[in-house]
This record gives sequence, C-alpha cells and structure tokens, in this order.
Amino acid sequence: MGVANRCVTGLLRSPMRRVLSGSTDVIRYTGRRSGRRVTTPTQYARYGDGIVILVGRPDTKKWWRNFRGSARGIELLLDGRWVSMTARAIVGADEPEAARPLLDAYLTRVPRAIGSLGDGTADQQVRRAVLVHCRPG
Repeated sequence: MGVANRCVTGLLRSPMRRVLSGSTDVIRYTGRRSGRRVTTPTQYARYGDGIVILVGRPDTKKWWRNFRGSARGIELLLDGRWVSMTARAIVGADEPEAARPLLDAYLTRVPRAIGSLGDGTADQQVRRAVLVHCRPG
C-alpha cells in the first residue's frame, strides 16, 4: 500500500475519521488469483442497506475485477470499524439496468464524479460505468 493510501487508512481508523467518513472508506479483500490481502481506500455512497463504489478509470485499475461474476467477500472500514460484506462488480455495458440505480445513488452523493463518465447521454454514461455493489452478508 502506498504512502497516501496508508495516510487515508490511518485517518479513517482514528478519532479524526469524521473528516472523511461518510464518503471515503477502505476496502480489504483477498485477491482472487494472487491470494494476497489487498487494502485500498475508495469513495462510496450508501445504497439501501449496502454500499456502492464507482470505479474511476476502470480501464486502468484491476482491483474491481476480483468481483466480476458471483459475489465475493470484502471488508469495508466504515465509521471506524470493519464490516464484512459481499461484493459484485456491475459493468454498465453488460448490465445497464442493474447499473443505473447504483450510479444514480452514487452521483446523488458524489455529483462531481459524473465528469469521470465522459460526455454523452445518461445512457452512454451508464454504459461506461463500472460499479462495485457491496451488501451485508
């Protein structure tokens, strides 16, 4: 984990977490192929009883690919404590109807993130989105 990620993780574990808590979490999972434990901060929005993460520049990131297909275990550092959930990647190009409400929830919480989806219609933006949907259990 890089220095910036360690700083964010440390802040989210401290009493100062309220500075970032509510929009930034830390995810922790075991790599599907590598078997390595991975920890990284992300921005999130609540969706029902779960969490949705919009993957920024998904073509340059690999972590979300661990959650393609069926749901897998993940832990999220939320409000200063680790919460066990299951997560599944939703690729808008493959599942636009599943992606749309998740993206809407995310953009309601983090409206500036729409810039990462590029220009075009709402349908085109949904098709460009990659989201990770985390649910209790």
